[in-house]
Parts: sequence; structure tokens; C-alpha cells
Amino acid sequence: MSGGDDRPGIGDNGGPPIDDEPPVLPSGAKCRLCRHWMAPPEADERAYDFFRLGLSRRRVKRPAGSCDRVILSWGKRPSFSATAGESVCWNYEEKPPAPRAKGGGFVTIYRNGRVAWQGREEDAPPEQTELDL
Repeated sequence: MSGGDDRPGIGDNGGPPIDDEPPVLPSGAKCRLCRHWMAPPEADERAYDFFRLGLSRRRVKRPAGSCDRVILSWGKRPSFSATAGESVCWNYEEKPPAPRAKGGGFVTIYRNGRVAWQGREEDAPPEQTELDL
């Protein structure tokens, strides 16, 4: 075959090149940030933190979450596995952002230079005509 010839060679079935590189994982792709990962119980994490900080003498192993869609090697099938929050797999999908909490702010309503009402935002009267001055 000449250098500019695009015909397949002997034994080539026209499939994708064998030397395909796996896709590059995004930086910071950790299991704890993946939508498939189920975190370990909070009590286990709390016990491990106490042990790690030296607040407890009872030995506690590092808690592991679980995932039913782990792909540990490129090109393999998904499987179930226990994984740490810092683990990385090839089936990483970022979690959608958590919905923002509404309310909770402290509000002060003034009328004629005086405080007419103070309280939490969700408790504010719907109209200022309801305020008793």
C-alpha cells in the first residue's frame, strides 16, 4: 500500500482502530461527586472522623459507600462495588446541583422611618396593609 492509499490492509475489517485511547476523566471526578454513588451511613463517617482525629481509641475502618455501576477498567462492564468517596471509575456522572433553599432570611420592614415588622422572610405578611401601626 502506498502512503496516500485509504483502502484497508490485509486482515483489516474496517472497524475502529485498536489503539483507541480511553476518554479523559474530568478533573476532580470522585465517587462522592457521582450521581450513582450511595454514601455510607453518617454514624460510620462520624465514628471514623473521631478515630482519625484521636478523639476515640476504638479502631474504626474507613467507611465505604457503594455503587452498582462501577467500571474499574476501561472497556469493562459495570458492576457493583464498595468504593471510598475518593475513588474514581470510568462511569462518572456529575450529580445535578442541589436546589437552592428559599427563605430563611431575616427581614425588616420600615414604614415612615420606624420598624413596622421584623421576622423571617417566609413569615412576612403578604401586604404591608396588614401591619398594625
